[in-house]
Amino acid sequence: MATALGASPAAADSGEITADDRARLTSLAQRYLQDRADRLTDGDGLTTQRLTTVPTGTSVEAKLAKDRTAIDARRSLLRKVNGGHHRAEVALLDVTFEARGSTVDVAFTEHTKLYFVRTYPGAPTFEEYGLQRRLSFTSTASGWLLADDVADLGDSVMAPDTDPAAATPVSMKAASPSRPSAATTRPTGAQLNDATKNAIKPGLKGTDASSAAYDYVAMLNYANRYWGPTEAQYNHAYRSYAGAGEGGDCTNFLSQIVGAGGWTTVGSWPWEDRTDNKNWFYGDYTWTTSYSWAAAENWYWFAAHESGRTSYIDNVWKLWVTDVLQVDFDRNDNISHSMFVTDRVGSGEWASEVYLTYHSGREDNKHNRPLSSFIATHPDAWYYAHRT
Repeated sequence: MATALGASPAAADSGEITADDRARLTSLAQRYLQDRADRLTDGDGLTTQRLTTVPTGTSVEAKLAKDRTAIDARRSLLRKVNGGHHRAEVALLDVTFEARGSTVDVAFTEHTKLYFVRTYPGAPTFEEYGLQRRLSFTSTASGWLLADDVADLGDSVMAPDTDPAAATPVSMKAASPSRPSAATTRPTGAQLNDATKNAIKPGLKGTDASSAAYDYVAMLNYANRYWGPTEAQYNHAYRSYAGAGEGGDCTNFLSQIVGAGGWTTVGSWPWEDRTDNKNWFYGDYTWTTSYSWAAAENWYWFAAHESGRTSYIDNVWKLWVTDVLQVDFDRNDNISHSMFVTDRVGSGEWASEVYLTYHSGREDNKHNRPLSSFIATHPDAWYYAHRT
């Protein structure tokens, strides 16, 4: 057990938390998460085998040892794939405190920025995520000890790179999909165009007639504005599907994005069957909203087949800004997740990098995550790419 630092805390069993202790606990929480991020971004510079410099209790030591090993492995993987990250910034938003005997729970939204080693002119220089988290600290005679760390990931397989050990493993089912999926192989050097080699970021879509049908700038602006990381940045004109038993908010967010760009609803409750993938509409309640609005599998059938509003892309590295990428993590022929492309490097057919933005679990949102990182951490999934 590490020796606790700082002055002896006030007794928490009174149910009162002093201003000094609030400040001390917030500082410890921020340092703990910064240590985790630094392990991911600058592991070579860390000589300690401990994951964090924050004093910890024995109850959390085994978890932190597992986390350290997982973060080290993730750092090595990302460096091989795209250079990884070189710096991190961690902020705690909307911090609250709750005393439970000698323990204080510190709940907040973690907002972390991970800066890329490999950058391109005009392209994002970092990815970021928002994640609800609760840390528990126990008071001792010598100071506060970290006793628990709970990230609100639900059953997500998409834990952030600073929490790779928290990802839920999936068991792969079918050997091949029943419908055409998109390849994930990168093009060879001969296939890359000069714009990609020179790292020039293109503009939106093109000038063809199909592009003129929708407002792609409005889609992009919506995604960048409402991705997160806090509940205050959610568009409360819509409910969230991120609560327990809701299945995740990814496709609900995607429907909002394309709706902002001019996709018109099809059908309405109670006149049309909300389970029919020919319909796509939002209602005041879950039971007055079509399945295709918030369920990834149903959205696929509405967008690509029933309405023809998207077209098939045979390789994920052909995605453009404002296109859509969907994933079937466990290969059960039921799409699990939906993402929106908010940036791209390369002005030709093939991209050198694509950046994805999406909602996931409850306040578990990501902005400009590199496609190369996503594929590397989910190499066995099936991918379905849509041109919008």
